[in-house]
Amino acid sequence: MENVMNMICQVMDSNIYLGAVIILLSRVLDVSMGTFRIQMIFQRKKLIAGILGFFEVLIYIIIVSKVIQDIGNWFNLFAYCGGFAIGNIIGIYISEKISKEVISIGVISITKWQEIEEKLREEGFGVTRNVGYGKDGGVQVLKVICERNYFPKVRDIALERDRKVFITSYLLTGKNGGCMYGVKNKI
Repeated sequence: MENVMNMICQVMDSNIYLGAVIILLSRVLDVSMGTFRIQMIFQRKKLIAGILGFFEVLIYIIIVSKVIQDIGNWFNLFAYCGGFAIGNIIGIYISEKISKEVISIGVISITKWQEIEEKLREEGFGVTRNVGYGKDGGVQVLKVICERNYFPKVRDIALERDRKVFITSYLLTGKNGGCMYGVKNKI
């Protein structure tokens, strides 16, 4: 391990710009891993979260020690900060693309609920409709259960038909039975 550390330090010390690039890329990697690790914790995937956490902290310690050793090097400092910012963006992007979280979407419309319900069903979504009562009287509440990455599609369908529609969503932590759009099997 010491030989690897020495090799990394030699490469980083040989060229100020190369060192900054290594810091930036390493920071992007460890912060992306951290962002994804948090999602694994929420999904109760302990082993994956533990493994990601190990490598995240390993990279972090190596890189932060190098930045602190040469704290006067502004390239390294900006690379470290930039890597953190970019790592958050990439981590969130990866989490969104990989996520298989199931959400419940509520669509409340006073006048255009029939068009919204019809289009959602036409697109393959299962829709449950209930009567609700708001401050201005009766409304129709449409409920759609699907994977989180389908939220924009449901939202767009609803907004195309009713610009005043009220849309909510929340993460489902438990479920049993039923058929959901985007979920391969019945659960």
